[in-house]
Amino acid sequence: MSYHVRKDRYYYNMKIQEINPVILASKSPRRKDILEKHHVSIVLRPANADETLPEGIGPEEAVSLLSNKKALACYHSVCPAEFQKGLIIAADTIVYKDEILGKPKDEKDAFRMLSLYRGTSHQVLTGVTLLNVATGHTHTFAETTSIWCKDYTNQDILDYIRTCKPYDKAGAYGIQEDFSRYIDHYDGDYENVVGLPYERLARETEIFTEHESLA
Repeated sequence: MSYHVRKDRYYYNMKIQEINPVILASKSPRRKDILEKHHVSIVLRPANADETLPEGIGPEEAVSLLSNKKALACYHSVCPAEFQKGLIIAADTIVYKDEILGKPKDEKDAFRMLSLYRGTSHQVLTGVTLLNVATGHTHTFAETTSIWCKDYTNQDILDYIRTCKPYDKAGAYGIQEDFSRYIDHYDGDYENVVGLPYERLARETEIFTEHESLA
């Protein structure tokens, strides 16, 4: 923890583990697990947000917009009645392969998505918004990981879908599940593909607290 003075007030760069409470605006068990693995104590407060995207929006802008919507929905639903200080974390993950791919609607949609990846590369993007409960100020960033897939058959796709039922996962797969056997290599943050780029989150939290007092 390092201290500095700004406009006659003391601020300090806070590590995310030092912030209380950290409010996770998500019902994703994978994001919860990532934070807890890194010893971050969290309070779960998922909130419903309008996930409609403007036509023609790019993937990085899309995840940034959606994470911001989720953070604000959480803020307005639980603050200030329940929390007067702390940090809200909201995130949204998509897969991009010539189009934005969210969660599949059904088996046919999942099959279509998984067919796009074989023998080629795609990107996984996560947008994250940090929100200071005391001020309502936000900070948003996006992280991208590139994934290269092996070739695989239609039957491989169907077996994976019917075994793992990846309907709650952006792009219809989880890198931490059986689909990992079809991934050749990746460039970037593994945890970003799981759903939350922790290392980037930790750095951005310290940057955010240079300007925002969360104590």
